[in-house]
Amino acid sequence: MATPDGDDADLVAGEPRRVLRRALAHLSTQRREDGSLELLGDVPPELADPLLRAMSRVSEELAADDERRGAVPRSGGRLHADAFVALLLRVTDTPPEQA
Repeated sequence: MATPDGDDADLVAGEPRRVLRRALAHLSTQRREDGSLELLGDVPPELADPLLRAMSRVSEELAADDERRGAVPRSGGRLHADAFVALLLRVTDTPPEQA
């Protein structure tokens, strides 16, 4: 399957992996005095929109999985943090055809 720009479709959470990698490259972390991490960045709109859509999909998957397991569904900041980490792991994972 090819995307409109001719690259093979390598989708992560419904979005092209290469686009998500470019979006994530605009982000960095900064450690706060309390030990927590703050996520910083200025992601261009053409990269931010796919990143937000992918985050939303992963958040929905995590909440649905919690419900399926009979656990209290994650929400708010915890859900968003877990979804970000899950998406980051998926994006940086080696695609099956390259493994």
